[in-house]
Amino acid sequence: MELLLIGFAAGFAHLVTGPDHLAALAPFASRTGSDAMWRLGLRWGLGHAAGVAVIGLLLWLLKDTAMVEGFSAWSERLVGVLLIAVGALGLHARLGGKLHSHEHTHSGVSHSHIHSHFGRTDHRHSHAALGIGLLHGTAGGTHLWGLLPTLAIGHLAGVMLYLAVYALATVAAMSLFTAGLGGLANRLAKRSPQWGHRFGLACCTLTIFIGGFWFLAG
Repeated sequence: MELLLIGFAAGFAHLVTGPDHLAALAPFASRTGSDAMWRLGLRWGLGHAAGVAVIGLLLWLLKDTAMVEGFSAWSERLVGVLLIAVGALGLHARLGGKLHSHEHTHSGVSHSHIHSHFGRTDHRHSHAALGIGLLHGTAGGTHLWGLLPTLAIGHLAGVMLYLAVYALATVAAMSLFTAGLGGLANRLAKRSPQWGHRFGLACCTLTIFIGGFWFLAG
């Protein structure tokens, strides 16, 4: 039981302390018009779980050989490129949107409403989240520390159980993050479409900067 608690804590901490993980879905989750952004986090988490499972099993079978470390280092740079692409595509989608106003008259009093059209979230984002999560699960050395306890487990069933708990923590953490960010984006957009738009632009720009840092540091 203690090992499973360690696995859950390691999985949760690995996600919330990794800015690259949070930045990966920020451009998607900050889009307005959907109340189910947690699903993006769920799909990212499932992809991440699959990637971590591959690395975790290799680590257990090969006992942390250079092959595992080399593969993770290569994936780290690829994550940087992917973050830059995600942020750039998000900027393109938002800058290609439109703000316009409609004037209404009620009881002889005229006033205007500002409406926004910045594109929509569709099933393609769900597929992208799954793929990005899968790549993230294989990238970098930080989550290898969280997987080190698998080396002390003498049987495959125990390793699989540990990886499942680790994955559950990452899925839960990312689902909470995307739900919270999506809710914030929607609240800002309801107050002012311009603020919602600027918030999305800021998320995309931050993702590009984090991607550049990840690529150079990888």
